Amino acid sequence: MVNTKKNFIWNLLGTTANAFVSLFFLIIVNRINGTSEAGIFSYAFSIACLFYIIALYYNRVYQVADTKNTYTKNQFISNRIMTSFITVLISVIFTLVNRFDFYKSSIIIFLTLFKILEAVSDCFHAFFQKKDQLYLVGEYLTIKAILGILFFLILDYLTKNILFSILGLIFINMIGLFIEIKKYFKIYKEKFKWQTDKMFSLLKSVWPLFLFSFLNIYLNNCQKYILEYFMNEEFQTILGIIIMPATMLSLCGQYLIGPLLNELSLNYQKKQLTIFSKTFTKMNIAFIFMGMFIFLMAFIFGIPVLNIIYNINLDSYKIAFLTIIIGAIFYALSTIISNGLVIMNKNKEQLGIFIVSSLISTLISIILIKTYYLNGASVAYLMTMIIHFILSYLVFKVNLKEGSEVNENSN
Repeated sequence: MVNTKKNFIWNLLGTTANAFVSLFFLIIVNRINGTSEAGIFSYAFSIACLFYIIALYYNRVYQVADTKNTYTKNQFISNRIMTSFITVLISVIFTLVNRFDFYKSSIIIFLTLFKILEAVSDCFHAFFQKKDQLYLVGEYLTIKAILGILFFLILDYLTKNILFSILGLIFINMIGLFIEIKKYFKIYKEKFKWQTDKMFSLLKSVWPLFLFSFLNIYLNNCQKYILEYFMNEEFQTILGIIIMPATMLSLCGQYLIGPLLNELSLNYQKKQLTIFSKTFTKMNIAFIFMGMFIFLMAFIFGIPVLNIIYNINLDSYKIAFLTIIIGAIFYALSTIISNGLVIMNKNKEQLGIFIVSSLISTLISIILIKTYYLNGASVAYLMTMIIHFILSYLVFKVNLKEGSEVNENSN
């Protein structure tokens, strides 16, 4: 592939920029609009991210992996439009069921629209990737992230109104999507035709993938969702701030294993399970040491830096912050193991892990948050991630052992 280096660099930049936008949005809202409105925004954004998975339904990897063209491009596009429309309805129903006021409901629905446009864009991004033009995806994501932050900052500074600021984000994404669609027609030179045939077949075939992605987002935000029903918006802001570094930390596990995925896949295909296992052990050990260093830096600099960035005093939440950091280290380790299970094609087992972890997390979070509030949320996060790591590790080891025994018997 002639664009390999270009694809890698721009994809890394675009993915990273897209992952960090919520960090800047929360900083802007907290400094300009205050802690209470930042809490509303933080909660609404986490809900919009969950709804985004419904609109997305299947990720770009599945679409790119359809090399046999089981589904046409028009079928993929039609499906994404349909799931996006359903997501809008779900967001409206969600706000009505929870009886949120007009302001909070509007923020949730507007942020959902913002994320839905990202989901539609993702469908076209897959087509660019199939043409070995992944760098285009990275460029679009990077530009939209930068412009989105700038528009959001300027509009919020001028209007002091989050709703107008979110409309700016929607406008940026609409312009971006228009440019991406034009590029798509230029590359493929095909007319769009609405196709509903095979739609349910597509939805059914990717159901486990959707549920896995949905639970993954839920597991990371479970405490934020439940906190909404027991504490006010200011505490939602505090939890959003102290959990944000943990969210970024979990990406480190993915960055660590990313460059080794092809090599590990070959090891497993060639039944070199000893090498396969040792590589994962080394990665886990390396990340444990990395995690210890990050924890030390968080212990010394974490709260003072967050105080400066968000213009809020978090000194009394240092223990809760460090507790969440430890939990994030366990989740990052789980992310590394998760990639191993994907390589081993143990997707059903992994789905089972997420279902069990999510159920336990919900129960623990309700009990602890109801009793200990924000401190309970941090402990619930830690316990959730430890349980999730243990389950992932045990399933990984059991399947690896079974694979080794099969190899020995065949020899």
